[in-house]
Amino acid sequence: MTWAATVATGTNVYAAVSDDGAATFGAPVRVNDVDGDARVNGEQPPRVAIGADIVVAWMSRLTGVSRIRMARSVDGGRTFTPAATAHSETLAGARGWQSLAIDTGNRVHAAWLDGRDANRGAPVNQPTSARPVVPTNQDAATSPHTMHKSSRQDIFHAVWRPDGKALEARVATDVCFCCKTSVATGPDQTTYVAFRHIYPTNLRDMAVARSIDGGRTFDAPVRVSEDHWQINGCPEDGPSIAVGADATLHIAWPTLIQSPDATRKAIFYSYSTDRGRTFAPRMRVDDSGAGSRTAAHPQLAVAGSNVVVVWDESGPRGRQVRLAEITSSSPAAWTPASSAPLSLSGEDRGVYPAVASVSGTPVVAWTAEAADASVVRVLRITRGRR
Repeated sequence: MTWAATVATGTNVYAAVSDDGAATFGAPVRVNDVDGDARVNGEQPPRVAIGADIVVAWMSRLTGVSRIRMARSVDGGRTFTPAATAHSETLAGARGWQSLAIDTGNRVHAAWLDGRDANRGAPVNQPTSARPVVPTNQDAATSPHTMHKSSRQDIFHAVWRPDGKALEARVATDVCFCCKTSVATGPDQTTYVAFRHIYPTNLRDMAVARSIDGGRTFDAPVRVSEDHWQINGCPEDGPSIAVGADATLHIAWPTLIQSPDATRKAIFYSYSTDRGRTFAPRMRVDDSGAGSRTAAHPQLAVAGSNVVVVWDESGPRGRQVRLAEITSSSPAAWTPASSAPLSLSGEDRGVYPAVASVSGTPVVAWTAEAADASVVRVLRITRGRR
């Protein structure tokens, strides 16, 4: 588990390790060696990946410059090495929204949004004449768009070998300015990076780019679904991907829909069985019945023979965390389970969930309010039950 905690003097990143399948956790350990080094928000939490080592990445602006910082633990999370910057320290511009993965060769993969070339020309897909689709009846704190003037933002990927040698590549140019990224690797060592791209004119759709040469180069991004969300701003809500043992690539994401009573965000799912060349038609994951709520912030994991998607959505007591399973009747037929999504947060107000698979069992964590602070809840899901 990783999270950030903020006090008057700044924000730090912490990690805690469970050796019993998330039943209990050890004492928290501070990851960042420089006090107050972290800067976080809902779409930019610290990220963790586990292989032979544990690696944590976070965004920092302590020096006044946006940097992606990383630290490694080689002793099971008891201590972490001094942090290093994932890119050149001399870069200007904004960057963040990092994602992290470790492949079967213990190579560390990171993807992030980067504004190092923001002054090399205006964004090519964002004419000022475009008008956003403005949803109605939204929670103010979870509005599905942020109206701001976006400068050019590209997406980068870097991979570090066990010997410490690094390789960086530009994945795509002129992508959505502040939606989270997602990186994953397959059993055949194919690397995938997912992000919200900007298509003409100002359509903010999901895209996946792949590398079949260890991250040296990436193919042109593939559009996952034509969702027709046109907006002159950033939804601040990106995709999540994972790759199964059969090399199927799974993706979940939010987009805007028109329901009978309102315009709202919903969660969709798709998959690719040909290494990201094509994707199945999108399928809605959250409850599509009458009274369904605005859903956001999905995360996805392959858990045993199923895929688990978690998200938060509006409800009578505020945001609530929900979970749905995606099942397969054959390698090329994945569909959301027929049962209604499971509510996880109960009476709590829950936001920004994360999910991982522990020996095929999904474990979900989220942020909840408690008295005058916030807490991190962790829940192990067994056969669809808490």
